[in-house]
Amino acid sequence: MMKTLSMQTPEQMLKILNDLISLGSITLSGAEKQFPLRVIEYLKKVPYFVEHPDYVVNHPTTDGRSFLTALYKHEKAVKTVVMISHFDVVNIEDYGELKHLAFNPIELTKALFDHKDSLSEDVREDLETNEWVFGRGTMDMKCGLVQHMSLLEKAAYEEWEINLLLLTVCDEEVNSVGMREAIPKLLEISEQHELNYTLVLNSEPMFSLEPLDKNYYFYTGTIGKIMPAALCFGKESHVGESLSGINAGWMTATLSQEIEWNENLCETVNGQSCPPPTLLMQRDLKKEYSTQIPHRSVSLYNVFLMKKNAADVMDAMKDIAETAAHKMEQFMMDKYRHFNLNPNQVSKIRVLSYEQLKDFAKRKMGSSFVSNLEEMIAKQKKGDIREQCIQIVDEMAMYCQELAPMIVLFYAPPYYPAINTGNDVVIKELSEDIIGYTKENFGYELKPVEYFNGICDLSYAGLQGSLSDMNKYDGNLPGGELIYSIPFNEMSQLKAPVLNVGPIGRDAHKKTERLYLPFAFKQLPKLLEHLLQTHMKQ
Repeated sequence: MMKTLSMQTPEQMLKILNDLISLGSITLSGAEKQFPLRVIEYLKKVPYFVEHPDYVVNHPTTDGRSFLTALYKHEKAVKTVVMISHFDVVNIEDYGELKHLAFNPIELTKALFDHKDSLSEDVREDLETNEWVFGRGTMDMKCGLVQHMSLLEKAAYEEWEINLLLLTVCDEEVNSVGMREAIPKLLEISEQHELNYTLVLNSEPMFSLEPLDKNYYFYTGTIGKIMPAALCFGKESHVGESLSGINAGWMTATLSQEIEWNENLCETVNGQSCPPPTLLMQRDLKKEYSTQIPHRSVSLYNVFLMKKNAADVMDAMKDIAETAAHKMEQFMMDKYRHFNLNPNQVSKIRVLSYEQLKDFAKRKMGSSFVSNLEEMIAKQKKGDIREQCIQIVDEMAMYCQELAPMIVLFYAPPYYPAINTGNDVVIKELSEDIIGYTKENFGYELKPVEYFNGICDLSYAGLQGSLSDMNKYDGNLPGGELIYSIPFNEMSQLKAPVLNVGPIGRDAHKKTERLYLPFAFKQLPKLLEHLLQTHMKQ
């Protein structure tokens, strides 16, 4: 059988992996746009897709990229497994003098032997085993895509009584345009082909839970990520009269001091904790140097999620911002006293959500004026979408200066809702089965983890929470769907549980990114086939 197939042996899969990596599909690059065409070349050689060419479809996204679906359908099958992956990779600037080999895993791995002295001990140990291959995309996540291509080929050849839908998307590493636009398409495909989605399988690599972690994991969900932001609007003045103004840079610094590592924005679920919040960007909004104090400043924060959603985070951010505002007021009153000024002149600092600022602006200037402002900036379609959000909030605040001093809280893209289906009956049974299978056949134990800690597109494979809670995100996203949209309604219609079982790798997004070959191409294919066969019989 293996002689008639082209994606089954370790040698075949490694060759395909090297070829797919060689394309260098960095997010937003020309190679990312071309990548699905290479996958189509491989799939169109499979006899099933020669007979059903319309089952392989390259779907354009609104920004000129695309995502790919390939369907194997058995006439008697009831269940359908969606196998998702992404084909974009992060940039390669960190490879330095070996940058030219970053997309050539075999040559890069050989070259690293001449640079062993610059490698950490754990990396050097892996290199010297000759069981690891290095390169951008080896673990994150071209290997996972190769696994799904192999499964699709084998299922079609052996006529497995199950439906498999391969979905591989662009842009996972930046804004997840591919997956966000693929969700409505999944519903269309389901209706068109009368599919019942019963499992969403991702094959992102295992991530360490701590440095030098040697355990092996699979995941029943993925951690969420949201980016709350704040525009601090103070009061302008000359630096020679700083006591008559309020420096927005100082306001933002005080707010950031309250948010950094704040335990009220942390979560622990069943012993697994998410990293604490941290500052991602902070700057004033002056466009050039002057001796006027900065009276507008902005900051963006990273917050990880498990059970919480956008509504919960906005409530917590308001509490934290109120605490920060109170400290600012007390500080200014103390300084006024020190400089023999009347502390009663200190202004109270308002804390508003963007939704509240927008409502005020509508009452003041009219709904059409506010809509036109958002639309005008959103349609620029230039630069970073986060900058567009900031510009909208800033200009809106400038029209509502009577509210200053104020802290305006809003959201900036992206948003990855957390999802976990570990308590689903199907997932419980599959988890027990693959743990036993791995231990019996490979001699080690896979450990279940509720939340994949690397951020992935499984976040959009369902909706855990109410649509009304999600409205809190849309309402506080400047520009709304004109700038960034999440198909919350369509997500709520996907009811299949999720699971992530992928290769063993280390150092994703680092110049030492690498893949463990014995597991990737000898054991993982057997494990994934066993998983699908087991689900077929559930």
